[in-house]
Amino acid sequence: MPELDDHELLTDFARSESETAFSALVARHVNLVYSSALRFTSNPHYAEEITQAVFIILARKAGTLSPRIVLSGWLYQTARLTAANFVKGEIRRQSREQEAYMQSIEPEPSVWEHIAPLLDEAMGRLGETDRNAIVLRFFENKTAQEVGAVLKLNEAAAHKRVSRALEKLRKIFTKRGVALTVTAIAGAVTANSVQAAPAGLAVTISATAAKGAAVSATITTLVKGTLKLMTYAKLKLAFGITAGILLAGGAATVALSQTGSGGEPTPETIMKKSQAAYAGLSSYSDSGKVTAEVGNYTIPTTFNIRLQRPNFYRIEWTQTTAFFTNGGVVWSAGNGDFMLTKHGQYNVQPSRYNDMTTVLAAATGISGSASATIPGTFFKQNWGDALKFNPTKSALQKLKDEKVGDVDCYVLSTFTDPASLPNAGELPENGGRMGKTTTTLWIGKRDYLIHQFQTLTDGASITLPRISDATIKAMLEGRKKQATPENMDAMRTQLESVNKQVQSSIAGGKIISTQTHENIVVNQKFSPADFAQ
Repeated sequence: MPELDDHELLTDFARSESETAFSALVARHVNLVYSSALRFTSNPHYAEEITQAVFIILARKAGTLSPRIVLSGWLYQTARLTAANFVKGEIRRQSREQEAYMQSIEPEPSVWEHIAPLLDEAMGRLGETDRNAIVLRFFENKTAQEVGAVLKLNEAAAHKRVSRALEKLRKIFTKRGVALTVTAIAGAVTANSVQAAPAGLAVTISATAAKGAAVSATITTLVKGTLKLMTYAKLKLAFGITAGILLAGGAATVALSQTGSGGEPTPETIMKKSQAAYAGLSSYSDSGKVTAEVGNYTIPTTFNIRLQRPNFYRIEWTQTTAFFTNGGVVWSAGNGDFMLTKHGQYNVQPSRYNDMTTVLAAATGISGSASATIPGTFFKQNWGDALKFNPTKSALQKLKDEKVGDVDCYVLSTFTDPASLPNAGELPENGGRMGKTTTTLWIGKRDYLIHQFQTLTDGASITLPRISDATIKAMLEGRKKQATPENMDAMRTQLESVNKQVQSSIAGGKIISTQTHENIVVNQKFSPADFAQ
């Protein structure tokens, strides 16, 4: 008796809830789904949960899938969406398996080690037919004739389709800094893209997905999130088709929600594209400077930033004024979150913090916000994310385009009046009042990354708190001086003198902080050693 194809098995399951038919489908495709999830997470346990979620979704949608759908391609795309949803929701945490994998990378990585971190993002950029062709030919190792049979093409046309899709992948990898031949890519994907799923996973999936048995809260969340994404994608496609029809008929106003006059994108569209650009990065590095103008004083800060998902970061800075030269570094190499501060030529003992958010926030003031703006945006933190915009608090405007260095940028501006905020802009910890603040973003037209960030605060006043004994002792320790009463009094007098000058300078005046980011490099491969102190 001939073997049933995917759609025959799916139809059998949809009509009679046949566990045998569904189990056959799972056994046929579980390795494909599991391998895709494993590349995203580098964690076998998470990959198993994502795989279960994908087949639960398949069971729920079995009766609605078109006979024209290539099931292998559909399952791969669903796995990719589910894994991406998993990462964006920050459900996962760094695992021992991933650390061991990253630390075992050899000095001269193989072709697969170069492309594995980029493969699924690149696959997401392909059209559905091209993606199906790659999945069938290289993930499932089918012949050109078999690919053609599935895609309803003759063998020659199928071969051309695969070749074109492979060339598109090559170009995407080249733009990400990985230059390889199509032959090398094809060989690496064929040999490494699909690994065997853990023993027993197929049985577990068949029992939970087909029968609707209870699953973990994580899997339930994944299923709901991916189904929402799939629904959104359909609505987006339907809207696009409708908009095209309306535009063809002359109803051009339908495009006004995405573009302004003259075809220019709206501020909201630019913000969303910038958020998507950061979300799509695997790593980021830059160098730059912050110039803070406080009354009559200018405080320059230079910095270097290095970030990599899921939670690797290193931000180092040096700040120089007429009164002091300070610096510091915050970092995580996968084994904790740390900050080291420097006073002059002396280092203060490193401190360990509970999490990334806490340490980046703690370093914000002394780093000139270098630890907040880009790291907060890249990791989508509650603290420091420059692209978080609440239209009820401020108005987002698009200003005249400008250049930052040689980069053409969109310029967006928001304004916040503290009178509209809770406590009327009071600063309960330090005393004083917040000023009216204008925030300006320079976002690259080509990469949609932030190249400059500025805050202008007008009418602020600050009453700085009394400097604690613990702070003075820490600074004396950094200078390798004993915390004698005489040394503590001398240090307190020096610091209070600086505070008075700063307070006098700020009172009623403007504070302008301009942060410029240069030498931006994205999707570079780092090892944990690149982040360690």
